[in-house]
Amino acid sequence: MLGIAIAELEEIPFNVVPYLFAAASVFMLAALIVGWPKARKGSERKGRVLIALTAALMVIIGMFSDLIYYAHNHAEWSEGKQVWRGVVNEVSQPTAKTWRVSVVVSSNGVSHKVMLSVLQSTLLIPPQVGEAITFYGEIKQPYNYQPANDSGRNDGFDYARWLKRRGYSGQAFVPKGVQLLPMSEAQTMSENLPLWQKLHIKALTLRSNLLRRYERLNLTTDDAAVLAAMTLGDKSAVTKSTREKYSLSGASHVLALSGLHLSILASLMFFVLTPLRIRRWTQCVSTIMMFALVWTFVFISGCSISIIRSALMLSFILLLGLRGEGISSINNVVLAAFVVLLVSPQSLMDVGFQLSFLAVFFIIYFLPYFKESLLMRAPRWSWPFLSFLYITIIAQLATAPVVACVFGRLPLLFLVTNLLVIPCAYVLLIGAVCYFALSWWPAVAVAIGWVLARSVELMNNGLAHIASLPGASVEVHLSFLATLFIYPLMFTVFAWLYFRRRIYAWWTILFAGCVISYQLWAA
Repeated sequence: MLGIAIAELEEIPFNVVPYLFAAASVFMLAALIVGWPKARKGSERKGRVLIALTAALMVIIGMFSDLIYYAHNHAEWSEGKQVWRGVVNEVSQPTAKTWRVSVVVSSNGVSHKVMLSVLQSTLLIPPQVGEAITFYGEIKQPYNYQPANDSGRNDGFDYARWLKRRGYSGQAFVPKGVQLLPMSEAQTMSENLPLWQKLHIKALTLRSNLLRRYERLNLTTDDAAVLAAMTLGDKSAVTKSTREKYSLSGASHVLALSGLHLSILASLMFFVLTPLRIRRWTQCVSTIMMFALVWTFVFISGCSISIIRSALMLSFILLLGLRGEGISSINNVVLAAFVVLLVSPQSLMDVGFQLSFLAVFFIIYFLPYFKESLLMRAPRWSWPFLSFLYITIIAQLATAPVVACVFGRLPLLFLVTNLLVIPCAYVLLIGAVCYFALSWWPAVAVAIGWVLARSVELMNNGLAHIASLPGASVEVHLSFLATLFIYPLMFTVFAWLYFRRRIYAWWTILFAGCVISYQLWAA
């Protein structure tokens, strides 16, 4: 994480990659020499040296993987306008005057993602995923529309950095000259795309076909948009007012497919297969079946980066759970996050990854203390309710600093919101799976569709009422450094209250002073 953050904060040139590779090799060789074989004398000193070498190696690997990601997506575009051809690989998004159209363009035999800004007056209906278009324009490196200030920084949203982090190699403004190509030519161009891009286009096409089945439910516009977002990951129809309503009530996390949705599906499969998880081989079979369900859901929901990241983390946690430590192991969570960041280093800069990792880490880290101090002393009938309260409160505390730093607002009625949202999420996700699986049976499909319609209607109306209550949320703006020091402050406060040692009190005062100082300095 530290290596990726260093590479992101500093503009490191691509030609540093060979030197980072050489440094990583040296540190790895030194760690192997120090750690193998283990010497009895001075083993403690060698252990500290090994830890230092390994930490330095991890930092270099983080920087190396981040730079490799940018170097792989970098492209040199020829100057001047010319005719280009590309395949649409994402759902087009409307802005005030343009369509944002993502296409895959081949340049010098290599495919690159390019973001087009097409005037709506030129293209009344946006192209669909899988269609091929030809356009006339100049493709440039990703840039910001707003000019930078005297220091060379952009005070507003860094659109260029946002595009680069999502793998876009170019950007173009197309005022006119956009035409659709014949479907036969589009299929030929799609066959020449990389395997990942072809799978992504097929997944989005399948999702579009599934979305058409929701038209039979006769839902309102807002209800249909929320149902599509929660069950298939399509947020294109979610209005600004709906997003504001979910943000005020503290339910924004259910609109974006994440580990919560996958955990609901995995827990359903786990509950169904519990009678079979008696022997070792039956546990392996049930884990494979959970894998199949999770990754099938990932595919039909469009294979977005966020849902793939969550699926990878959940898959590694389930797989490592077979080692005997169980699923609720902090080692499994950390190792899963390490593998995800190694494959996709840009996930660290994604707010969704930060929130999901912090929530899972805090829940599992404080779980033994929760069981020891509260759960085991309470009546058995209250365990489900206490566990729900624990997960909700700990997850909210874990994500609150990041939410306040990024969004500038904290929901206060999150307990009431989760009491409504979590049961509805279970009904909607499980109902959607049954709806698509049993759509060939008209009577059952109609019954399930009625349950889906009433559930999403209940959730939307309930959240609208919660968002309208006084004190539903409060505006809190935290600086980056203050947010960074809040997390060690949380751990020292907990250690002070639990272990009652004076040293933790001094550390609490120190970190609290840092948080207050950085917040006042930023203000």
